[in-house]
Amino acid sequence: MKKSIKAGLVFMTLVVGILFFGHRTEALAADVIEGFHGGTGTKADPYQIATVEEFEILRGNLKVDDGYDHTDYRETYFVLVKDINYDSTKALTKPKLGLLNCKINGNGHSVNNISSTGNPLFNRVNGTEIKNISFRHCKLKNTPLIAKEVFDTKLSNVDFLNSKISYTIKSKKDYAASSNYGSELRYGGLTNWAYTSKFENITANTTMTIDGIGVYGMLSGHFQGEAKNCLTQGKVNVSVGYKKGERSMCVGAMFGCTDGGAKNLVNKASVTVLAPNKDAFYTVAGISGSGSYLENQKNTDKYYACQNQGKITVKSKWHKDERQSGYVAGIEAGYAICNFDKCQNSGKLVANDIYSVAGITNDLTGIIKNCKNTGMIEASDTRNTAGIANVVNKKVVNCKNTGKIKNIETFVHDYSGCAAAGIANTLSCESYRSIILNCTNSGEIKSGGKDGLSSAVGIVNNMEQSKKFYSTVKNCKNTGTITGDWWASGIVSLSGNWQVKNNKNVIASCKNTGTIIGIKGSENKPGILGYNQNTKITNCVNKGVLKKR
Repeated sequence: MKKSIKAGLVFMTLVVGILFFGHRTEALAADVIEGFHGGTGTKADPYQIATVEEFEILRGNLKVDDGYDHTDYRETYFVLVKDINYDSTKALTKPKLGLLNCKINGNGHSVNNISSTGNPLFNRVNGTEIKNISFRHCKLKNTPLIAKEVFDTKLSNVDFLNSKISYTIKSKKDYAASSNYGSELRYGGLTNWAYTSKFENITANTTMTIDGIGVYGMLSGHFQGEAKNCLTQGKVNVSVGYKKGERSMCVGAMFGCTDGGAKNLVNKASVTVLAPNKDAFYTVAGISGSGSYLENQKNTDKYYACQNQGKITVKSKWHKDERQSGYVAGIEAGYAICNFDKCQNSGKLVANDIYSVAGITNDLTGIIKNCKNTGMIEASDTRNTAGIANVVNKKVVNCKNTGKIKNIETFVHDYSGCAAAGIANTLSCESYRSIILNCTNSGEIKSGGKDGLSSAVGIVNNMEQSKKFYSTVKNCKNTGTITGDWWASGIVSLSGNWQVKNNKNVIASCKNTGTIIGIKGSENKPGILGYNQNTKITNCVNKGVLKKR
């Protein structure tokens, strides 16, 4: 009896094994799928798509069931031969197939009127290229357009126009399905997560509405790879809100956060954020809300020739002694370990009761060069504002601020004062001998308020100093009018550290010709430096008008 049971089990195991391993899960180009307009799915003879029904076959809704349990198209080619017009009153169904090493050529055609709640076009996209296609008049709710994740994929010459995207993500119940692979809290217009991918020549003009928490971008929530020659237009409207647990949000008009290279990216979309009257953390920017959020991975972003032209506004209901943890910038708002070159902000930046606002980036470890801020920065009750960067740990070279910067304190805060600077607020010496070189400010800089502890400066407010490193400001010039009610200076407000004996900061070959309003009379070198500890000043001259408070 035992032997017969054992033999039976062996036989059944063999049968199951044959069925399992012989079960097809991919549709090869050679397996001609019925229902397309024409073609066989090969490179030389791609499947032709001319109707909604044929596009639905691409999504996995096979016209003829061939008996296989497919999960992906593999190494298959597709081409659109006509514009595709969906019925906007009928929502997309759940996608049944993904794309593995496939090619989709829109051939200049468009796919229009897609309407969906929670369902993207494809289940997954891996090693695939989608090009020469436009998507117009789409209406998406809690879903990206292409797929939740794309891996090793290239999107090129893709337009996403006249469309609306909305996300309501406030609790774990809402965001549990944000990804097939666990990338929770990343949400975007085209993808939630683009991993080791390329986005080239993409234009998006949409209205994106967000209510809740998470990481959001009009193109992708999280982007890892290379992006170049992309443009975002339209509006991003955000309400920061949550129920329990999570309290963080990162918003970029283009990307929620990035980990890779960014070249010739331009944002023209406006971003408006409403922040609650409770504890919250958020970063908001024109290009990328923040840097990498991948654990244990060094962010190697490089921003080259990126521009923000859109207005960014943060309206906070928080009016307490300690500022809300909000960070706003034209290019990237979060902590950046990267380099910036030839980037520019011309958009107006407006905020209240948050921690910092900057034209290019907030907290940088890296080199920022040839960058410029021409946009107005208008803040109130905000700890730090700067034309280029608030905290720099390394180098600032050949940067300019021409924008007006105003930061006014309306009530006394725990962290006193509201600082404003043309180039940077703090030149940090935490890990490097940091330097600001060949930088100029011609913008009007103004700070002040209730406690009389608000500094304003043309170049940098605070030059730090440590036992291991010192900081340098060299060949810098201020021509703008500076008004402050604590320290007011053309070049530097405060420099040095009284606890350090073996290092000296350096201010060399700098010049101020701007009017300085708020002189105390106790400055070390009026117009050049306010408070001095262990700092050497050489070949610096002030020719600006100095006025006491």
